Amino acid sequence: MNELPDSPLVLSAFDHVSASLDDAILNHSIRVAKLATAIAESERLHLAPEALWVASLFHDFGTVASTSSADRFEVVGGNEAAAFLHRVSPFEAHEVQEIWDAIALHTSPHIAESRGGLTRAIRLGVLMDFGEDVLEHSASIRAQVEAASPRLDVEIVLADLVVSHVLARPEKAPVRAGRTICTKAI
Repeated sequence: MNELPDSPLVLSAFDHVSASLDDAILNHSIRVAKLATAIAESERLHLAPEALWVASLFHDFGTVASTSSADRFEVVGGNEAAAFLHRVSPFEAHEVQEIWDAIALHTSPHIAESRGGLTRAIRLGVLMDFGEDVLEHSASIRAQVEAASPRLDVEIVLADLVVSHVLARPEKAPVRAGRTICTKAI
């Protein structure tokens, strides 16, 4: 199972997301957890491992949730994680909010990094998985986590899912100078 922590909560979260996520996105989520863990250790961030893993596992879950929602996939994923945690976890409301923030802000440059803590670790873990040199020896660290959880064309799979959401609900697309970007198939 890709070396998941021996935690009933993490294993339950894994079971929940793996029932819906494409293998490429599931592997990406596992890599993000491992990379975010390394980043947290390097930066001496004191994060609850279960919170880090749950945020990582759910951070792209909104890409497979219903496209009928007007919310962006990051918000849908945060909402799904919060609902899951309210059902099965001992986390307090402020801890659930921190996980929601980390998921909802993981694509927000500068904001997520500036928030610190879990939000910073998840954002930097995502960046590192997509090739940013966040840590010393980033390339060798990435190679190790990719050996256990291969990429499987995650860039293509993720882009296709996000575009499908925008095609179904154009209001989800970024707006530039009053125009929606990417409202038709290319």
